[in-house]
Amino acid sequence: MTHAYQAFAPAEGNTVELESTSADADFRVERKEARSWQISLLSERASHWFEANFARGGQDARVFETDLVGANAFIRKARLDGFRTEYIGPLARSHF
Repeated sequence: MTHAYQAFAPAEGNTVELESTSADADFRVERKEARSWQISLLSERASHWFEANFARGGQDARVFETDLVGANAFIRKARLDGFRTEYIGPLARSHF
C-alpha cells in the first residue's frame, strides 16, 4: 500500500493563479489569520440556505468569520445538503 507522507512543494518558478470567483462554488472558505477562517456566500441558493440554517437575529452578511472547528462543521453540513465549497489553500484552490 502506498502512502503519501512527503510534503507537497511546487516546482521552482511555478505559481498558482487564483481567480476572483468560481461559478461552480456556493461558498468560499479561506484562512485569514492563525485561528480565523472566512466563509463567503457566493450564490443566491447559498444565501437562502445560510439564512435558514445559521443566521441569527437578522444577520444579513455575505461574509463571516469562524474558527477551524466552525469552518469544518459548516463545510460538512453544506456538503451533506448538496452545496459545493471552494477552499483556498496555501498552494491551490480545491472544491468539495
